[in-house]
Amino acid sequence: MSKQILLPELAESVVEGEIVQWLVAEGNLISEDQPLVEVMTDKVTVELPSPYAGVLEKQLVKEGDIVPVETPIALIGSGETKSNPDPAATTAPAKPEPQAPADDGSERSLFKPDAGAQDEPLISVKRPSDSGQSSKTSPATVNKVTGPYGRVLAVPAARRLARDLDIDINEVAGSGPNGRVRVDDVRRHSEDTAPSPAQAPIRALRSSAQDERIPVRGLRRAISKQMVASHLNTVRTLHVDEADVSALVALRTKLKPVAEKRGVKLSYLPIIMKAVVTALKAFPIINAALDEDAGEIVIKKSYNLGLAVATEAGLVVPVVQSVDTKSLLEVAAEVDRLAGKAREGKLEPADIKSGTFSITNIGSLGGLFSFPIINAPEAAILGVHSIKKRPVVLKNDSVVARQMLYLSLSFDHRIIDGAEAAQFTSYLIELLETPETLMLDA
Repeated sequence: MSKQILLPELAESVVEGEIVQWLVAEGNLISEDQPLVEVMTDKVTVELPSPYAGVLEKQLVKEGDIVPVETPIALIGSGETKSNPDPAATTAPAKPEPQAPADDGSERSLFKPDAGAQDEPLISVKRPSDSGQSSKTSPATVNKVTGPYGRVLAVPAARRLARDLDIDINEVAGSGPNGRVRVDDVRRHSEDTAPSPAQAPIRALRSSAQDERIPVRGLRRAISKQMVASHLNTVRTLHVDEADVSALVALRTKLKPVAEKRGVKLSYLPIIMKAVVTALKAFPIINAALDEDAGEIVIKKSYNLGLAVATEAGLVVPVVQSVDTKSLLEVAAEVDRLAGKAREGKLEPADIKSGTFSITNIGSLGGLFSFPIINAPEAAILGVHSIKKRPVVLKNDSVVARQMLYLSLSFDHRIIDGAEAAQFTSYLIELLETPETLMLDA
């Protein structure tokens, strides 16, 4: 008898995962605890081992599918019926008995693809029509199916998409089990109530035979979702300033060989991270997040700094936990460890959790300054750029070459005022220009 393999809850609050790659083909033998499939959640890819030994009879979901936890993803059989065939069996194949259609799990899945939907935009934003215009179709009367607490039955991803598209989930007809609302139900409802052609979204892109198409899957899809969430759920504003870090360069030059003797690679970033924590303590509103459901700003009392790392697959943000309690060398070692895991694609869920503020160090890529995307639901992100010698006019009107650094603070204006952003950045600059003051809080 076949055994079902369900998608497990890979981490707290994770409700779905993307099937990145099957590691075992249908019909192949598999041993217990052998890696079966790669699944991505929140930019982290993990290998799921098989809980059973036997033969992989059926992959119930395809690579690229997003499925909720506890969804059947594969069938494992004993494989006994396929081995040791009877040599006395007649050579003429028997007429096959009529069989029921193979169960590919689509009826149980809460995510049903629509025919012809491949050319649709990955994300579409619903815009309200003018008061004088009517929608393409009038919404049909919906027979609401509610759960034990009176809420309409819907998968979490469908609720999130409905919020993003400004759709009342109560108006969406569900096609899932027991009338549950699926993601495609929300998309269909959005299309049925879309504005007139004068306000229609951009049409699907047309391309020629010479063009290359790359599926938006895996890490790229996770990045796309996070970027859209940041765009839709933050009011992003930019503040840029510069720091004379000549003293910081001299300090790092002295400390670098000392750190190397202890087996630690000391870059500028760990020193900047320690300065950021000191500035966050002085301006706690920068280390905050907005709880929209509760209508509250949450001031974080932990200092877990996300570090944007560019990899071949895309951008990931591992988190250095409790930077305030770690020494400079401990922070440097943790930065090196997490950056290495990120580039090797070996980050674990714990490596990207609980960030309170993020830093993107793009100095090696060039450019003067940038407008970093906020890692929602955090309130701000700091862009750190390259340190270059530039001419500076001193108070006595003399012009000298100094080591200068541009800083770009991107912040959510719903939480942080411009004055607070400027004060935070100015204090951070003061710390970086006189790095010896960091020793006072070490």
